[in-house]
Amino acid sequence: MLCFLSIQKIKLQCQLNNHCEITHKTRNLCSACRLKKCFALGMNPQLIRRWSYNQLKSKHERLVINKNKNNRQLPMPSSLCLLNNDRSNLTIDEWNLFSNIIHAYDEANIIPQMKYHLEQQSLLPPKLRLNPSKSILIFKVLLSTLLPFIERSSYFHDLSIHTRQILIQNNSEIAGTLNSIFVMREINALDNMAFITSCTSIYGDEVIKHSVQLAARLETNGILVKIMILILAFSTNCSIINPYYSGSTMNLSSALSVLNIQSMLVTMFWKYLIYHYGFSGAVRCFNHLIKSVLDILYSANEMR
Repeated sequence: MLCFLSIQKIKLQCQLNNHCEITHKTRNLCSACRLKKCFALGMNPQLIRRWSYNQLKSKHERLVINKNKNNRQLPMPSSLCLLNNDRSNLTIDEWNLFSNIIHAYDEANIIPQMKYHLEQQSLLPPKLRLNPSKSILIFKVLLSTLLPFIERSSYFHDLSIHTRQILIQNNSEIAGTLNSIFVMREINALDNMAFITSCTSIYGDEVIKHSVQLAARLETNGILVKIMILILAFSTNCSIINPYYSGSTMNLSSALSVLNIQSMLVTMFWKYLIYHYGFSGAVRCFNHLIKSVLDILYSANEMR
């Protein structure tokens, strides 16, 4: 287990090329840069406390005992509890699938770091704000978060290597664009004039205009968007380009495996929508999400 490794074996990686500004307010945003600054200020790695297995086991047992005591003292949870008083049609496995998807996305969540980075850039003098190269780097970071999210799904590793390659080739553009639009909305990138000005000089007015429209129409519930991204990633093909060579086409067995995974994801998603919004609300919400995907497909085709 990772908790038993020494500090020298722990590998922390910064999402912004080790350029985070570490202050009292931002020290929790990037562990890698925080540790780097600690070493630079003279922290001795030999003085870091190392926990033995027995110490960790003892601490865990105390936490379990305290938790059990608290559970005996607290009243039964209300109907808001998702499992103890579950009124939905979701099975325990489906709830676990739902939870795992959200956790997998949040594990590599770059939204706080990106939001802070843009805010800091806005405080700089105009000549020192975002230049085109920095804007391109931001988009690279946005697009780079999709593959780790997909790879955290156990279903992805159940497929053959060839099938995984086809999924990435056929779906990364649309799923990656949806993810990028979602992150840009969450970090208020399209309200940042320095970012807008820099991107306009690279991609032109039309691309920025389409991005603003897509972000404005995107589903406001981020949890639903995260699940929709994974559903798109497990499509047999959501690309607007027809593959012109046989290497990008799945055989029947692979296609059925992918459809089975997507069916499980969509079934869980639909049940959750009904649980959360009721049938009519679920229909409207699902229709809205599909419309967002179609808008992305249309915009991608228009900008080619």
